Amino acid sequence: MHYLGGIITLIMACSVVSADTYRSVDAQGNEVFSDRAHISAEKAERHPGSYRYQVRLKRVIDGDTLELESGEKIRLIGLNTPEVESRFTQQQAGGRQAKQWLNTTLRSPVLFIEYDQQLYDKYGRRLAHCFLENGDYINAKLLETGHAMLTLIPPNLRYAERLTAAQNQAESKEIGIWSMPAYQSKTLADFTPGVSYRGWQRWQLTVKAISRGKQNTTLLVTDKVSIQIANRHLPLFDGLDRYVGQQLEVRGWISRRDEQYIIRLVHPSAIILF
Repeated sequence: MHYLGGIITLIMACSVVSADTYRSVDAQGNEVFSDRAHISAEKAERHPGSYRYQVRLKRVIDGDTLELESGEKIRLIGLNTPEVESRFTQQQAGGRQAKQWLNTTLRSPVLFIEYDQQLYDKYGRRLAHCFLENGDYINAKLLETGHAMLTLIPPNLRYAERLTAAQNQAESKEIGIWSMPAYQSKTLADFTPGVSYRGWQRWQLTVKAISRGKQNTTLLVTDKVSIQIANRHLPLFDGLDRYVGQQLEVRGWISRRDEQYIIRLVHPSAIILF
């Protein structure tokens, strides 16, 4: 509520007077805008006709993460790119190419970022949609060029349709990650119990039954493999019963606990019906 109110206040203030507007963030992570400067506030540079803010890029960390000159880290909304090699991660296929593409595309340090409903991820990074001065939407371009995988996470769904269309375009052309062996769709014939499957995966599965619990709904595939959806996300999924007996491709990360494997989904874009 504070975030939305801040946006409205900013737009109204700019439409009535040309005075400067200042932005700060409260203890809950909500943006607060004011026409008065104070010690913890920064001047908000508004992109004409929108609620985008001008920032300056310091460096590209990887294909989906930026660092601004302010020191703040920005995580691009709606997508995931393969990892690049670091002291924390091993390089994944396509990670270096995604970072190189982003470095080449962001030639100017001037960027415009637009926030969605959730402001931070669990690592404390700002979640944002990123635009160039000419209006190009970088999040969508990464998907359209096959450098990223669609990863829609509620409640940040403002451009969900646009991002989905961008990925569909790359997938239909079989470019980028869609041409790489590491990201080809697997079947249960490829499944090996006891192996930990790392990184983003595509699995062709058939749902046998549905089990409904207090917090989660589980789509049962085998006695070792299941798909899990938190009940708070169920309103996004249109009729889970229609998946029973159907062959699906499920996209995301598969976690292992002992001999049990779970693919957790938060948005129906991760399910492809054959």
